[in-house]
Amino acid sequence: MTTKMLPQVHQSALGKVDLSREREWILQHRQEYVGQWVVLDGDRLVGHTADNSLVAALVSQARAEGVRVPYVKFISSESEPIWIGWL
Repeated sequence: MTTKMLPQVHQSALGKVDLSREREWILQHRQEYVGQWVVLDGDRLVGHTADNSLVAALVSQARAEGVRVPYVKFISSESEPIWIGWL
């Protein structure tokens, strides 16, 4: 039995943004891109890099391709601890 994921919707200056396709892409492709930054347009990979200094170029590439709101995510290892801080 497969469970249907509810859309993950966020409010932004551009209105409501549904991130469910991006979230699903990350779940399906996580292991392929561990340690890298990915730039997505929905469920389409625009580009990826392990070099922090190239992320802005990938975002510019996405915008040049007509992507209004590129989704940028660093794919960390699942074994890395989750950091929670208190002030």
